Amino acid sequence: MGWSLPNVHPRPDAPSWSPWVCLLIIFSGLSISLVWVILFSPEGNLPTLKSGYWLPLSVYTFLGIIVLITLYTIWWEILSFRVYKWNNSRRNMRLAWLNQAHQHLCVIRHKVLTTDIQFFPDLASGTTINRDETSPLTLAEVGPLNPGILRFEELCQQLLRECKTSFLERYPSGQLTVLIQTTAADKAAEEESFIRLWAQEALPWTPAIHVLPNELPSTSWNTYLSAVRAPLLVLALHYRQPDENLPEFACALLLFPEAMLRPSEQRDAVRVFRAMPLNTGALPRELAELRDMAQQPPHVKHLVWFSGLPASASQAVGRVVRSLPLPLHDDIATGGVINFTEACADYGHCAGWLMMAAATEMVNYGPGSHWLLQSDGKQASATVVGNSLPVIRDEDRKAPPLPYPAGSLCFALLLNVVTYGAIGHFFPEWLFSWFGVLSVLLSLTVTLPGAVFILRFTITCLLRPRFIQAAGLAKKE
Repeated sequence: MGWSLPNVHPRPDAPSWSPWVCLLIIFSGLSISLVWVILFSPEGNLPTLKSGYWLPLSVYTFLGIIVLITLYTIWWEILSFRVYKWNNSRRNMRLAWLNQAHQHLCVIRHKVLTTDIQFFPDLASGTTINRDETSPLTLAEVGPLNPGILRFEELCQQLLRECKTSFLERYPSGQLTVLIQTTAADKAAEEESFIRLWAQEALPWTPAIHVLPNELPSTSWNTYLSAVRAPLLVLALHYRQPDENLPEFACALLLFPEAMLRPSEQRDAVRVFRAMPLNTGALPRELAELRDMAQQPPHVKHLVWFSGLPASASQAVGRVVRSLPLPLHDDIATGGVINFTEACADYGHCAGWLMMAAATEMVNYGPGSHWLLQSDGKQASATVVGNSLPVIRDEDRKAPPLPYPAGSLCFALLLNVVTYGAIGHFFPEWLFSWFGVLSVLLSLTVTLPGAVFILRFTITCLLRPRFIQAAGLAKKE
């Protein structure tokens, strides 16, 4: 799968720093020094303070204690920072996956035209939707039927006029990306007709018009979701062709980046999230991962729409979703699962946009969270639509605390003591001059943070390839 989150196992916490170890080192150093004095004193008894014996012994004892404490704290810091870096990389990777999955645009206006004006009320009330030979095939509210490209122009004109007023209030002028997908084959004629219609309507926006090929909407949707920073208008429709009896269906979705919404609208806006690739041969695993992406809260009730899935997957959808578990609106359709092909018709690749618009319309009737599953036999995708905010757990947001750099600071101090002690032995006058004091202070300013940076940078460089390898192996499992 292209979007599975690699399950890299976290590392257990490093052992806590113990002051008792440091006290033991200090006590042992003093005890060893005392034993040395007793066993190896030059006169056979304790030397006097004036003899000059105690000063070098104290210096060596102090240095020995500092060296051992430095080694212990460096060992502890390396262990602690390795655990921190590993677990924090794991958290950052999960956040990156979630942030990509949670990319979305908000629907500020939509319009759905169906031949059955009772379609959505009947669906929301649980009424069985039956289609037969007497069911209407033409959108009566658009006017008399003119099959072919003229019908395309009429439906687009109706959809544009439905969205125009609210769009002008929010976005009087500027750039606008327009995506058009239909079930017809003549894309060049549709693009030419739409450009002519846009000019005829004298709309104030500067459009970038894209007539999409006959492919799943997920590819185009993800591309423009990542690229656009301005409003996006989607027009998807099936219009009547000569000698064709598929019922007409048309929809418009006007989508804004969330930053362009008013603060009062952001909480309950209907969001259309990044589409995810779907392996229909492994639905339990795939849908479990879709749930774990938490584009909508997993505890709220959902509706699941599907179109074009293989027969085996179509029959298993309801059972798989309930086994996740995922709460469904059991009183709608077949226990909260809607076969869009049976409820409406087989609109092929265009069904993805139509399901998206239908799910947005169903939000007005109560169900707020929707899964849309679509396949064309070659590839499949899953898209989430809903009016709830995506969920990121607190433990994913909260970074673990950095371990205290005790070892590297002790090492920097020890390095300065040894260095300037040796300099003071040979050049005492320089060391105790103003220039020497400033040199010591400057050296501490550089070496204290420098030692911390070098140690942690080295651990990070050594740990990064191992983490990448672990993530790659986890993804293959």
